[in-house]
Amino acid sequence: MPDKDMLIRLFYKLDTSGDGSVSRKELFEGLQRAGVSPTILQRLMERLDLNGDGVITLCEYKTAIGANK
Repeated sequence: MPDKDMLIRLFYKLDTSGDGSVSRKELFEGLQRAGVSPTILQRLMERLDLNGDGVITLCEYKTAIGANK
């Protein structure tokens, strides 16, 4: 299992617009290049986007990976 610091760095890499959140487009573009399938990407989006607005905020991301503690 990756450590939480590495997962936080991944969030910032995926946030290509630099707005402090990861859009569906940023998630899909970033992880498809790494070979992640569209089905897995959809599941990730559903798990990480806690309020269902199509954007993953840093707070949502930290909550989803258990880094808010």
